[in-house]
Amino acid sequence: MLEPQSIEIYDTVETTMKLIPPELPGVVIALEQTSGRGRSGRWVSPRGGAWLTFVAKHNPPPLWLPVAVGGCVAEEIERLLPKSVRRVIRVKWPNDLYIGRGKLGGILITYRSGLLRIGVGINVYNPVPPGGTKLASYGFRGGLGDVYVSVIRGIGRALADPEDCLWEASRRDLLRGCNVHVMTEKGDIRGVSLGLTPSGALLVRTENNAIIRIECCGISTWTCNDMDKRARGPISITPIPLI
Repeated sequence: MLEPQSIEIYDTVETTMKLIPPELPGVVIALEQTSGRGRSGRWVSPRGGAWLTFVAKHNPPPLWLPVAVGGCVAEEIERLLPKSVRRVIRVKWPNDLYIGRGKLGGILITYRSGLLRIGVGINVYNPVPPGGTKLASYGFRGGLGDVYVSVIRGIGRALADPEDCLWEASRRDLLRGCNVHVMTEKGDIRGVSLGLTPSGALLVRTENNAIIRIECCGISTWTCNDMDKRARGPISITPIPLI
C-alpha cells in the first residue's frame, strides 16, 4: 500500500483539491470545505463529514483509477459498520459510492504538472443533501479519524494494487442490470448496463442489441426496476464473467 509521508489538517478551506502537503505523497484534510468540488460541480461538505485529498507525484492516471479507488475505499469503509448491518456499499460507475438509494460519497481525480490529486468526500455525521445518506444512518459511531484512515488505506491500495480494487468495484457494481444514459465524447448512449470489465470499463447493451464498452465520461440518468429491493440490501455481489 502507498502510504502518505505527511498529513495536514485544516479547520476550514475552500477545497482540499487546491492544497499541496509539504511532503509527497501526502494528504490534506479539512473539517469543512466552503467550495468543495465534485465531478459534476460543487460538493456540499459541511462539518461532520470526511473531506480529503491525496496528492502524489505520478504519471498521468489511467481512466479506470476512480473505479479502483471506489472499490477499495468502499471495502475499507464498510469494515467500520456493525456486522449486524446487512448492507453493502456499492460503486456507481465511475466515481460514486452508494448505500441503497442514498449517495454516500464521491471521488474526484485531477492531474496537472505531474501532480495526481485524488479527492474523496464521505458523508459521516453531517447533514446530507436530497438523495444522500451517511455512515451514521447505518450504525457508525466511531470518530472521523477512523474514516480518514480507511479512506487513505483504500486510496493507497488502489495505487499499489489496482487489479484487486477493480475486482472489488465489480463485486459492488450498483448499475448492473439497470437502464443507463451515458454521456460520452462521441454522443449519448442508452441501454442496459451489463457490468464492469476487469479494466473498469462499463459495458452497455444498447436498444439495437449492440454491446458497447465505455471507458470515460459519466452517467446522466439511471433507473433500476428492482431499486426497492436494492435499497433494502445487496442482491448479489458475486462477480460475473465479462467480455
